[in-house]
Amino acid sequence: MNKAVLKTVLRKNRWFAGLPPSLADSILHLGRVRNVDNSLIYSASDSRDGLIALVSGQVRLTSFSLSGNPSFLLITSPGSWIGVTSALDGRPYGYDAFAIGKTVVFHLSQERLDALINESSEYYSAFVRMVCDHLRVSIQNLIVVRNRRPLHRLAQELWRLAERHGRRTKKGVVIDLRLSQEDLAVMIGVGRQTINRLLKSLEQDGIATAKYTSVTIHNLAAIKRLSLSEGIDS
Repeated sequence: MNKAVLKTVLRKNRWFAGLPPSLADSILHLGRVRNVDNSLIYSASDSRDGLIALVSGQVRLTSFSLSGNPSFLLITSPGSWIGVTSALDGRPYGYDAFAIGKTVVFHLSQERLDALINESSEYYSAFVRMVCDHLRVSIQNLIVVRNRRPLHRLAQELWRLAERHGRRTKKGVVIDLRLSQEDLAVMIGVGRQTINRLLKSLEQDGIATAKYTSVTIHNLAAIKRLSLSEGIDS
């Protein structure tokens, strides 16, 4: 892949876009592009293996409860980095990363990451900032899950997916990520019956239609309004 194209994709991520030019160029030079197709990138129990950024396609991050049911699901967007916590603290990942369909990732190996980190304190601080960014997002998501009503949480997730993965058609914006209703339920932290009720409500209002593995948003403005609404549970 052309380095200029790769750099453009990676700069969609605010962390990478804000790096010192010398560090960004070093990462691009030291990493390599990998093509994966419907395969596990790493499992929750795997040892660290550097950093991975999504270039194109879809990577799902999933963790499972003791009973074997999915308890967390996140779909990454192009430019997103994964594996940073394990790369820095040496502990297992704690979640599975699976490539759905034809996917392109950028991999900075652990050996080369360690070399960069040891090169200067400025470089080390840059990767610590990535961890801080991820922590802030996690806390914000936790606040949303605990305080906002399920309808507004669903609208917020659909808005995010539409912005990053949506495909515009005559009928609206199609989110075709092989997402089942069970997937959406796990993503916003509700049960199967609740997500079914919420999707039916959006369909009755002419806002969105859900099929088995895709969602079509007919009224993007309405989804955005719902996603931005306070919708706080008392």
